[in-house]
Amino acid sequence: MDITWIGHAAIRMRARDAAVVMDPTDKSGGADMGRPPGEIITISHDHPHHNHVAGVKGEAMVIDGPGEYEVTGIHVEGMRSSLRPAEGAAAGPQRGTIFIFEAEELKLAHLGGLGVPLTAQQSEHLLNLDVLFIPIDCPEGLAAEQAARLTRALEPRIVIPIAYEPAAQGVAPALQAFVQTLGLSLEEPVSRLTLNRRAVSGDSTRIMLLESRG
Repeated sequence: MDITWIGHAAIRMRARDAAVVMDPTDKSGGADMGRPPGEIITISHDHPHHNHVAGVKGEAMVIDGPGEYEVTGIHVEGMRSSLRPAEGAAAGPQRGTIFIFEAEELKLAHLGGLGVPLTAQQSEHLLNLDVLFIPIDCPEGLAAEQAARLTRALEPRIVIPIAYEPAAQGVAPALQAFVQTLGLSLEEPVSRLTLNRRAVSGDSTRIMLLESRG
């Protein structure tokens, strides 16, 4: 399985027989993900930085809400979540979707724009993750420190922070806050992460960084 970060909260996961594009982003946020091909598109919430279906090449199945799906050997489960209300908004939290993927004996989750702490039931459902994609700098999402505390509670084997603006030099402020709160060390970023069941083991959490291609 190959994993790439293609801009903002967008991730492309390529399994043996199909590829998933998670939260495809348009260019208005400053990221250009290009035209990644995919057979499955997951949309965590209705926002141009997370729902740019037209930017994905090919005829893909679009999943934008709760439910369970099986597509070309990839099991996808959508679980309802909430976003943080926009500043000054009178309405309560907007709805979002957390997506859980199972493929090639690996379990992964993308938290999308999660902005409200998980319930105990939701947290229990997200235990035993091999990979957690967690946005740490979305306006509607969790702050970096909150994201770190959630990561510590879920104890994934690998956590990949996304949706922050990489710094030209040094470590981006949001990433620095996330790492300091989590109390772990950073590894050198890579352009693509290749994983299999054998490579993902152990009980401790590793922070693995991807270089944004967007």
